[in-house]
Amino acid sequence: MSEPLLHLAVADMRRNYARATPGERAALVAAQTAAFQRRAADLHCATRTYLPSSASALHGGLLEGVALAHKDAFQTGKHAPGRGRPLRDDAPGPMATALRRLQDHGAFNLGALAMAEHACGATAENPHGPALANPLDAAAAVGGSSSGCAVAVAAGLVPASLGTDTAGSVRMPAATCGLVGLKPTPGLVPAEGVAALAPTLDTVGVIARSALDGACVYAALLPAQAAASALPADVARIEQELSRPRRWRLASTLATAGARADVAAVMSEFELGLPDPRRIDSRPAPDLDRLNRLAQIVLHAEAAAVLAGSVRHDLASLAPATLSIALPGWAMPAIWYRHALSQIAPLRASFLATYLADADLLLTPCLPQGVPDRAAVTTGSPAFDPRALAALHRHHAYLNYLGLPALVLPIGIDSQGRPVSVQAVGAPGSEALLLAFAHQFALPFSAILQR
Repeated sequence: MSEPLLHLAVADMRRNYARATPGERAALVAAQTAAFQRRAADLHCATRTYLPSSASALHGGLLEGVALAHKDAFQTGKHAPGRGRPLRDDAPGPMATALRRLQDHGAFNLGALAMAEHACGATAENPHGPALANPLDAAAAVGGSSSGCAVAVAAGLVPASLGTDTAGSVRMPAATCGLVGLKPTPGLVPAEGVAALAPTLDTVGVIARSALDGACVYAALLPAQAAASALPADVARIEQELSRPRRWRLASTLATAGARADVAAVMSEFELGLPDPRRIDSRPAPDLDRLNRLAQIVLHAEAAAVLAGSVRHDLASLAPATLSIALPGWAMPAIWYRHALSQIAPLRASFLATYLADADLLLTPCLPQGVPDRAAVTTGSPAFDPRALAALHRHHAYLNYLGLPALVLPIGIDSQGRPVSVQAVGAPGSEALLLAFAHQFALPFSAILQR
């Protein structure tokens, strides 16, 4: 397999594998594995690599012969998740249910991908490993905490990857690397065997080069009865469903985002360029300060409990970002946490009534100030700007708190040549609609590469 074939889509990988003889299939898997190991080492995006066998692929499965790799937050059946810490030989548990479902559909797992320590971080910064560079622009930031996933997908090592999203940790890295990032409705994708951070907020999500690739992986994650009602278990039928013409009813807060001028221009052009028939209603922005404060209370309280052992035993070696998330939860009054939890249901109902009662999807900003420089969000850098770091998750974390599905999609290029993305938000269970919107309107990744 030549290096360019690393950039194949799910459908191409599946087609090549299905047409090959058994001997050719073994060669395909071996070549894909070797290429992944070589490029992952150059990019520092993998913490472990695996040697899959073509004999394990399910014949005729939705992902038959598709090579993937995932965030190092999943039990693989061979190793316990590294969680962004120095690797140890902890006894592994059973394979995470999500990975098992992908394998049952014929996918191969090529490796575990780098992440921020304990998923505590909005960037690729991790003192325990080499720095990750954005494959699109070495001076640009890579969002976190699913940083290795975004780097591997953007570099063409795999067409898609599973990450976790607690405060935007799938959507931020997808946006910085010009990819599609889906955070599903909580509970739809099983969390068994996945390292937790804040269970109320945690969601297993998908980062992909295209909405179609993401939809194929997402369909494989669901149990048969759920997948049948959302997306078909066939690549051609999934593409047909995503491409089906719709009369989109859209609400939008893009005009009220306070975006940087060049980013605002791209977002405005995107809205004006959406084809008829459509309807776009401009809405005021939600109270992000209040919603994100409540999300932070839940994050701090639950992370303090989840990471209690690490704080007691690994305190001296924990990254500053981990401590900044875990320690406040120990000092926080319990009544704050109980109040924050009690507000989720009424605030979600109010949000749905305001933005989605008469609209299919809500369009919101993603990174309205653009993809920041890597130096601006790296602590310890002379150019570090805490406002730039905070801006990475401002438009993402509150949706974990409200428990709503969301998807980021690239729509254009800013004045620095970096991708501009928007976020589409839907009602619970609207993942197929979100993926269809991205399939029809996202800027193709090939166009981002040619910027």
